[in-house]
Amino acid sequence: MRSSETPPLLSCHGLSKRFGASVGAGGVLANDAVDLDLYAGCIHALLGENGAGKSTLMSMLSGWLTPDSGEMRLSGAPLVLRSPAAALRAGIGMVHQRFSLVEALSVAENLALAAGGAPDPKAAAELAQRFGLALDPRRRVAELCMGERQRLEILKMLALGARILILDEPTSVLAPSEIGTLYANLRRLAGEGRAVVLITHKLPEIAGAADEVSVLRRGRMVARNLPRDPALPDGWNMAALSGLMVGRELPGESAAPRRKPGEAVLRVRGLCGQGQPPVFSDIDFEVARGETFAIVGVAGNGQEALTATLGGMERPASGSVEVLGRPIGPRTGRDLVAYVPEDRHGAATVPDLTLAENLLLSTTGSRGAFFSRRAGARAAAAAIKALDVTASGPEALARELSGGNLQKFILARELAKAAPLLLVEQPTQGLDVLAVSEVHAAIRHAAESAAVLLVTGDPLEALALAGRVAVLFRGRIAGVVDATAPDAFDRVGRLMAGLGAGGPDMGLAAAGGGH
Repeated sequence: MRSSETPPLLSCHGLSKRFGASVGAGGVLANDAVDLDLYAGCIHALLGENGAGKSTLMSMLSGWLTPDSGEMRLSGAPLVLRSPAAALRAGIGMVHQRFSLVEALSVAENLALAAGGAPDPKAAAELAQRFGLALDPRRRVAELCMGERQRLEILKMLALGARILILDEPTSVLAPSEIGTLYANLRRLAGEGRAVVLITHKLPEIAGAADEVSVLRRGRMVARNLPRDPALPDGWNMAALSGLMVGRELPGESAAPRRKPGEAVLRVRGLCGQGQPPVFSDIDFEVARGETFAIVGVAGNGQEALTATLGGMERPASGSVEVLGRPIGPRTGRDLVAYVPEDRHGAATVPDLTLAENLLLSTTGSRGAFFSRRAGARAAAAAIKALDVTASGPEALARELSGGNLQKFILARELAKAAPLLLVEQPTQGLDVLAVSEVHAAIRHAAESAAVLLVTGDPLEALALAGRVAVLFRGRIAGVVDATAPDAFDRVGRLMAGLGAGGPDMGLAAAGGGH
């Protein structure tokens, strides 16, 4: 724990940023007179619900945005940042969720692109060893796992002299076994005198990582530089932090209900994807009515193409997908599947159309289709009411909704179809804790009458909602874990990392049973 006498490495005072209008009035006030101090040697977690202003604040700190008012000081001296390059020159680097790497090039070549000069594998190896970031400088980025790619992004920032390292949702692409390695590396970097900032909405993960926490809500800093409390088991009062994030106490999440599964609704047999080699292969499983079955895996293991095929958006190279005995494909059986894709701003909605228009587009050609604009508006209003979506009404444009509210609208729209199968892909990615709680409740409710197939990169989400969890690794189901097993999380984590795991329910045959 730092001394109270320690001066901040970077301090922000009264930072404000408004979008969509002049600074004087109107528009959206994303950050409102925000104060924040970052200290050398500390890992600082910045928490906040979706739309709270976290990304705006960090974008100002890393030179992507210029504040409308307020000031920043670096080691006590005034700091003005006009670009990300200026921030890097000042020693501030940011690692975004989406990596900016050239997959066809090697680790050393990517480092050379960032730092300038010719690729030097020996120097790259020495740099990686110096900072304790295990990387083979000769390997192509395309051959690296997500954890290694993230290490390369961090190494790029360190090669440029970053003293303040900002990471946006750094665990979103990692297997559980890689998260511990990440935090150990960040702890080592902080111990060398750097300030590390974690932007996250995953409260359990800050327990083992953060020294201090700040909370943004609706653009204002409602809690600043809260220190870890050694008297608490995890160092933090998680319920209190959740309340600070959303402004009220959150409802508790109940465990996934255990019910006897009904008839098999979804049957997948010998499914292989397109491409050579296929992006996924030999996929076999069943999901029964009243059951939630989860497929979990680190990004890049074939789940995107598999989900699109299961939802009837793409054709497989071989194998079959059936719902209640009817084949599912681009031209058949789509009315049997309520599908919530990962891309809520593209595949699920048209951003510049109204909610009513988006509902009309999604239901045309399916059971209960709405062809009347008036009927579509009524149905959109019902979807808004069903999941308490914050929107001005059916005529609101899809792009005007926050991520959480747009996801709730899409889910309510799909649930209204009353299809026998609900397929949800990454349903809470990027959402705040309140929206996550509401989406989880809606998925649990759907499982009371339908079969639910959940595709997620979050093993905790999978285990909280599903009775069985299948792990996809390199395009194949590596095993299926009973979510009630005492060591279920560890076993899922090992499978996600490709390490294998023991246990009676790890075989592929387990994919075809009930709970």
